Amino acid sequence: MSLFFKSKNLSLGYGNQLVISNKDISLELSKNYEIVGKNGSGKTTLIMCISKNFIGNTFKSYIERGNNSILEIGSTPSLIPKMSLIENINYFLHNENLDEKYILEILNKYELYSFKNDLVEDFSSGMVKRSEIAIADMKNPDVLCVDEPMVYLDEGGSRLLLDLFKKREFDGKSTILSSQETINALSNIERTINLND
Repeated sequence: MSLFFKSKNLSLGYGNQLVISNKDISLELSKNYEIVGKNGSGKTTLIMCISKNFIGNTFKSYIERGNNSILEIGSTPSLIPKMSLIENINYFLHNENLDEKYILEILNKYELYSFKNDLVEDFSSGMVKRSEIAIADMKNPDVLCVDEPMVYLDEGGSRLLLDLFKKREFDGKSTILSSQETINALSNIERTINLND
């Protein structure tokens, strides 16, 4: 069993305010997980912690991580608004040594090719989300964390995201979804972390 994240007494918060308290979590590579909870339950905080993007207080938590590639598509867009889409791709994937032909194929797949030279600040929220999904597809990380997966996506964007999840499952990659309730986007879920409990 190869774990990419393990915690004991995981407690997370901001300042002295506790958001998540005493969670024992073990996440294994090649398995899928979901985090569910109402607004304010700590879903985003937990997924940010798992994806190494949390900048709050971990109190006296024990956290152990594997040496794996992790990418988060968060509730707040990660793309740089003053850069074009292709500039964002080159910035976020500069260590991946991706073939230009492959990048253009993915852009076509996500219907983004004609927008590759446009500034991201001119994109709609749905276009930004679709762009982030395309970048995740290109990077193909060991673990993909997606907070509120279907937010901002139209029918076509939702279908592309679900296709990516299927591809990742077939390839034995881990996906973690965070939402208010189960959305049935993954065919096999190892564990549901319910923050309403």
